[in-house]
Amino acid sequence: MKPDRAGRAQERRSHLLAVARRLFEQQGFHQTGIAQIATESGIKVGQIYRDFASKEAIIAAICESDVAAWLEEDVLAAAVEQADPQAIWAWLGRFNQSDTSNDYALVAEIIAEAARNERVAEIYRALDDRVLDSLSAALVAIAPPDTDQAAINAFAQFILTFGVGVASRTIVHGEAGAELARAMMDRFLRSEMTTLFKCHRPQDCRASTHDDA
Repeated sequence: MKPDRAGRAQERRSHLLAVARRLFEQQGFHQTGIAQIATESGIKVGQIYRDFASKEAIIAAICESDVAAWLEEDVLAAAVEQADPQAIWAWLGRFNQSDTSNDYALVAEIIAEAARNERVAEIYRALDDRVLDSLSAALVAIAPPDTDQAAINAFAQFILTFGVGVASRTIVHGEAGAELARAMMDRFLRSEMTTLFKCHRPQDCRASTHDDA
């Protein structure tokens, strides 16, 4: 059965985003124009602008898709709802995992473009806030109910900041160059969890939703 009109439109958009992603990674966001995306994708410029209002809208769609897939907000929500500290701990592990894809390069390109393009900066800030909100929610769920919210927010900010730094080292030095930093990050996180949340292992952490019951 052939896809319907909506299905064909989704296939076209997905194809265009895949091509745009490849071009952004290869030559940079700033150096890639809509005309080249049209040529490489086989989609006419007019149709691209009917699907996406601007090049910034294309990068926003790519980022939205990537963040949604990586963040797995539904997985975290279920873990918090079930007051499952082991599942929450496992979810937190993604913030110190290596990435074998080329996504680091794309993130670096977006950050660079954000320095000269306010619209891209807005996109990045919105996605950063989204990730930070989920990270903070996970930390709140495993922290004792009386844990200072400011301390949790600062811890979440550190995790994100460190993650960006490790990504930068990975881009320049490869995974081997970031391996030591990841190991140190893991030790720091566990130490901070012990101090702030009083948990060495997932089973030592208790979800606040459970404690309050």
